[in-house]
Amino acid sequence: MLKFFKGLAVFFLAFTGVCSVFAQEKDWTFWQERFLQSPSSQSSSNSSASKAVPHIKEVRVTATLPDYPGVKVSGYRNREVERCITCHDGIASPSHPPEFGCSVCHGGEPESVDKDQAHATLIYDPKAGTGKRNPSSLSVVEQSCGQLYCHAGHTDEDRNHVTRVKKSMMNTMAGVISGLRYQWAGQSRKTARYGTLSIADTDGSVPTDHGALKELERLPFFSSATIPQSVLETEVSVPVSRHPADHLLRKTCFQCHLDSPPAKGQYRSQGCATCHFEYSSTGLYEGNDPTISRTEPGHARFHKIRAIPARTTCVQCHRAFDLQTLGNETHPVEPIKPSILKEIKSETLEDAMVEVPDELVEEFSFFTGKGQALKDVHTARGMDCTDCHTQLDIMGDGNLYSKQHEAVEIRCETCHGDSLAYPSISQITEPDDAAIRVSKHYKGGANKVEDWMAVSSRNRKMTNVKVQNGRMVAIGKQSGKVHEIPLVKDFLAAHSIPQHQSRLECSACHARWVVRCPGCHQTIGQDQAPVSHSLDIGEPALMIGPRGKVAPMLTQPERHLTVLDERKNLIPVLGQMGEERGRYRQWAFTNPHGTSGSNLAYALNPHSIQKQTRSCTSCHLSPETLGLGEGDLKIGKDSTGKNDFVDPLNRTDKVMKASQFDPQAKVSMRGEPLAGTHQPKARTFNQEEITRILRVGNCIPCHDRYDDPVYKDINQSYAFARTMDHRRLRENILRQSPE
Repeated sequence: MLKFFKGLAVFFLAFTGVCSVFAQEKDWTFWQERFLQSPSSQSSSNSSASKAVPHIKEVRVTATLPDYPGVKVSGYRNREVERCITCHDGIASPSHPPEFGCSVCHGGEPESVDKDQAHATLIYDPKAGTGKRNPSSLSVVEQSCGQLYCHAGHTDEDRNHVTRVKKSMMNTMAGVISGLRYQWAGQSRKTARYGTLSIADTDGSVPTDHGALKELERLPFFSSATIPQSVLETEVSVPVSRHPADHLLRKTCFQCHLDSPPAKGQYRSQGCATCHFEYSSTGLYEGNDPTISRTEPGHARFHKIRAIPARTTCVQCHRAFDLQTLGNETHPVEPIKPSILKEIKSETLEDAMVEVPDELVEEFSFFTGKGQALKDVHTARGMDCTDCHTQLDIMGDGNLYSKQHEAVEIRCETCHGDSLAYPSISQITEPDDAAIRVSKHYKGGANKVEDWMAVSSRNRKMTNVKVQNGRMVAIGKQSGKVHEIPLVKDFLAAHSIPQHQSRLECSACHARWVVRCPGCHQTIGQDQAPVSHSLDIGEPALMIGPRGKVAPMLTQPERHLTVLDERKNLIPVLGQMGEERGRYRQWAFTNPHGTSGSNLAYALNPHSIQKQTRSCTSCHLSPETLGLGEGDLKIGKDSTGKNDFVDPLNRTDKVMKASQFDPQAKVSMRGEPLAGTHQPKARTFNQEEITRILRVGNCIPCHDRYDDPVYKDINQSYAFARTMDHRRLRENILRQSPE
């Protein structure tokens, strides 16, 4: 009996020794045969012996968070060893240091090498339609990117990226929703009431003077039949509006929502990965992970997060375009002093503002229509979208906004100044300044204490626009290239007209084209593929923008709506009391302020900036620019403009007695708005403004230079124009002119 126990002890020690050797040498043959081979292969011992069994590979999760050295990454999942790379061997360029492991972001069971077991608890949104590979979808992001001390939970609000992104307009789509609902009389006010989700701003700071809102409700569903089953199962009361705008928004517009699956044929991710993961146009994987198909579309190019998104990522959604202070402490903002900004020679700036050469003329790939366009001067010089737009512009600044212009903090004046002053700047005085921390990813290197940075319209420091060697420069965040900035104050000749200084956005003269769409007719309830309309470009019309200055207008034709039932019969249009007002057959809406909800006037700053401005006559003698439509401008003898009129080139509406105006007209000569706008404070020109603009047109044939003294005091010049001396002078000039 004693021999038996001695033998058993020897066997046990031998067995544990073997296991120890296996563990030390990581020769997990038994583990591999148990989990990596199928039952049939296990039964075929001869064939399985000839098969190559993957070698177990491990990563030890030893990292700590850079700004929180006491926080171990392994503590988030309680896993110090991970074996994910046993299968995902060759995964290209991990997004975080290898010592972070995989499970801190993806979840799962990282110690297992059985696919089903390892992937059983991965973090993902089942409704996203992208499989289990994206833990950054906003419905689950708090379990990954938004964990405490990762991209959330910081005392500095601008570091809480997840919270800010959820409030951003890319996520709420408050501007698109409020715009369409207001224009189609679905709500009485222009400011946003609804978003893609119900969300409130509870951080105690709601800057209403900038247009910020306290909360947004979730957009109602069109009808009970359109409510997803998952919503019905989890919610007792679901709002239903029966308004066609809500159906169209969910059916079509929400494809641009940050957390929505992409449209068919397009490839991008959702949530944080929408911007920070790069996809090719084919949606194919180009890395070396053997578990990811190279022929199945829908995968990111590489498993790699880009801290700064590429321009190609931005234009996947934005196809038709082209600082927060630390704590409660405020930093001084002051004009540039001569001691900081050295005198700049004009010829140097002229060299920096050379005309765009012919080789930079580009036919944009996302313009499927006619024509070519000059690249925006910033793009032509190699600047990316993020070189101008800040992270608070793009990812939100922690507030809920109604309109895009409220959320964007940069202006042309931020970098270029204006005719009266150089750009405002502020000095970095503390090592923990956000302008230093954010710039650590820039190729040109991080900012440092004592640097003087330009500040945005919200008095936040820019992170790549600074004073360098006495000059204002913008440094490419991804390229490291230094771009010298031309300053408006050094070019007074072109910016010396007082009326232009106070009344015009820079883009009113410097934006050279906007996208134009030939028309859009929406049909609801008909089983047919959406009609694809080609895009074109044209010189911008102008209007008063939401900031009270003249701005380019996105001129689009009327939008009509047809709604059919399941039998393809026209749906009736019902009034507030249930009375029938017609049928939804090419229906043109009227917004709550009594202007057209189908004819849209929208002010914007297009990405088509050039040094060479549009001509004076293109504004002061062009009915199209003033929103009057295409036609012949007839100027009456009376200088008040009361006898001026436009004879429309397109007489379709006139013949049909639908209107006496051109179909593209946004305003009448009397200043009556024909188009509606959903931007607060934005509007088309009134009669006084139209008359004033056209009146200058009488002077331009003789006074065609910016620095002509007649424009220094236009009222004094008008007074002189009424004198006999001016009449004699004009007659002498006309007699000397060649026939």
